Order: sequence, then structure tokens, then C-alpha cells
Amino acid sequence: MKIKIAFLALLLACGTKPWSAIAQTIKLNVAYPTTVGSMAVLWVTKEARLFEKHGLQVELIYIGGSSKVVQAMLAREIPIAEIAIPAVIQANLAGADLVMLAGPNHKPGQKIMVIPEIKKPEELRGKKIGVTRFGTSDDFLLRYVLGQWGIAPDREVALIQMGGSQETLAGMIAKSVDGGLLSSPLHLRAGKLGFSMLADLSAIGVDYQGAGVVTTQRYLGENPETIRRYLRAYVEGLHRLKTDKAFSMKVIGKYSRISEADALEETYQHYAVKVMPRVPYPTTKGIQMVLDEMSSRNPKAKSLQPGSFIDVANLRELEQSGFIKKLYGE
Repeated sequence: MKIKIAFLALLLACGTKPWSAIAQTIKLNVAYPTTVGSMAVLWVTKEARLFEKHGLQVELIYIGGSSKVVQAMLAREIPIAEIAIPAVIQANLAGADLVMLAGPNHKPGQKIMVIPEIKKPEELRGKKIGVTRFGTSDDFLLRYVLGQWGIAPDREVALIQMGGSQETLAGMIAKSVDGGLLSSPLHLRAGKLGFSMLADLSAIGVDYQGAGVVTTQRYLGENPETIRRYLRAYVEGLHRLKTDKAFSMKVIGKYSRISEADALEETYQHYAVKVMPRVPYPTTKGIQMVLDEMSSRNPKAKSLQPGSFIDVANLRELEQSGFIKKLYGE
């Protein structure tokens, strides 16, 4: 017995978890649908080993396109994912039970990048524009902007599913599409390859709920401790993103496969500095904007409230406990 106690004391002195804590580590598969900067909180949390700090063993899984991620979640293959609100709403309109727990992306980051021959929005008519997949943020935002320009999606402009952001750029290079929606840092690479920016959607003046932490109501109810641990790690990862620029840019470069310093700098400035708040509550105004646009195509959306797609009880508890203020030294 004395030997066991001494060994346990040695583990604790070395900063190693005791066996009971090791046994309580929770394994978790978490999916993300794109390799652009909106995923930065998730990537930084993983690379900084903050999931491990909070008792989680997380494996990140890339699945191109949020609609594909939703399918995996509904099949109970993926319990938690980083996806945007359009995919959540569309799934729930079809009977799913998805819910967003945190959402730091409050402005669209996509840019419409096109061949240099296209100078004006009306010149998109008859052209092919790439999106990751139907039902994703790219698909929703492109349809929204085309509607604002008086251009009919599908009828006047062909929307082509490319699979992922990297695939969209590859399709533009191969000339299989005339343009595509790209976010930082990929849009800068496209610019260097001769493509032009037709529109910066972050400048269209609307709130929009982009990627955030999404799970199912069922998983939330059955695994409250896992969710609490995950959100603690996530908000700590957001803090690391916002306060450790060098580390964060290195991580963004790793996952986005971008090495150009100017591209990484712009990506960091857009997401970590301009867009993401310290406390990542989803924006109900941004969710309402999505519901308003969807209601023209699906009457069910008219009667729904933004609050029905979010559950911020755990995030609010973290904020009220002082955990987040302590991270920032306040």
C-alpha cells in the first residue's frame, strides 16, 4: 500500500494524471467541413492540447461539405462538429435535432472569386460557379447574394458542387467552373493565380451565423459532462487563438496547407481579430437572416425562431463562473 501511495504521489508531482483520471478520459470524433480560417478555433484547441487538458481525447476528421457532416451526425458516427447554421436549419426542417452550442463566426468570410473576364455581377449570367456542396454556407450565401443582385440561381447561374474549398480552387484552375466561393486564405492564392474578387461577402453589411459547435439534442442530453468539457476546451482554444498570433498562424497554415505569410496574416486578422468575440455566443440576428432567406423556398422556416436552433446554457454557465474572464486576466 505504501508503494502504491508513493507511486501515485510521484505521478502527481510530475504533473501526470492519476489512474482514475486517465480512466475518465473521453474519446471523441469531431468533424469539420472545410480547410479555411473559420475552423481556426477548433484547430488551435486541438494543437494546443486543450482537449486533453479537459479530459478529452479528440480526433479531428475532415469531411468535405457540411451537408456530408450532417449525414454522419445523424448516423451517430460523429457526435460533435464545426458547421454553420444553414446546414443546421435545413437538417432540422427535415426532422433532425441539431443544436448549436457556440458560434464565434458572426460575419461571412467568403469571397466570390471569378475569371478576370467577369467584371460585374450581371456578367455571371450563363456562367458556372463552384460551391462546396448544396446546403452549405457557400451554397446559402451565393444564393442570397445572387438574389440581392436580381440573378436567379440555377436558372441564370449554374451552381456546381465541388466537394470542398480546395476542390473549388482546383476546379477554377482547371477551368471547369468560372469562379467559386473561397475564404481566407484560399482566396488570396486564387488572386495570385489571376482570378479576380467580384464580391467580399464580409462587406455586405449583414450578420450571419457561420461555423460553430454543433451536436444533437440527444447527445447533449445524454452526455452533459462531455459537452461541458468540450466547451471549456473550446473557449480556452478561442483565447489561445486571439492571444497567441504566432502559434495560431502556424496552426492555420498546417490545416489549410497555406504557407504564404500575407495569406496567413489576413486570415488571422479577419477571424481572430475582427470577427470572433471572446464569448462565442451565436448571433440570433444572423440566424434570423438565414431563416428569412430560406422561407422564400421553404414555408416551414417562416414560423421558426432563432432560439430553437441554439442552446447556450453551458456557455452562459462558463461565462457566469468567471472562467472566461480569468483566461483574459480580468
